[in-house]
Amino acid sequence: MQEVEKILEAVIFVSEEPVSLEEIAEKLELNIEDLKKALTSLRDKYSGGGIVLKEIAGGYKFYTSPDVSTYVKKFVEDRPIKLSKHLLEVLAIVAYRQPVTKKEIETIRGRNADGAIKSLIEKRLIQVIGRKKSPGRPKLYGTTREFLIHFGLKSLDELPSVELEELIEEGVDRRSD
Repeated sequence: MQEVEKILEAVIFVSEEPVSLEEIAEKLELNIEDLKKALTSLRDKYSGGGIVLKEIAGGYKFYTSPDVSTYVKKFVEDRPIKLSKHLLEVLAIVAYRQPVTKKEIETIRGRNADGAIKSLIEKRLIQVIGRKKSPGRPKLYGTTREFLIHFGLKSLDELPSVELEELIEEGVDRRSD
């Protein structure tokens, strides 16, 4: 019985959506009555703790207990950062060429970068780090601490050494295929 409980606990834990006992029984060829007993045991095990087992939308899922949710929110991002190819290209230019102006980014990419820059600033991956001492005093962009955290880098020195022009050329070549 302990084996069934461990299996049930692991399956519910890794499932992104609520999972029903019937689905688990069918996929894993387990006895539904054994799963029901294991479920009762899991509910008891998680009762009153920091994690609760809830029945939601015809299935079961683990959630943070409301008692500790305010503490957990401080450690969990609202949603993971998703980057399109377009955003990654602009981010790579900023990372490897910083400080860099919007005009310089657009010259390297051959495309407008307004939307990408705005999006990357909103995602806190780049920021304005100053102004260039040239006519119009354009903004200079650089990466942020969040950039380092997102990509698991201690510092910008850990960026792989590549020729940015080669990467951009490869990207242009792939787009023309």
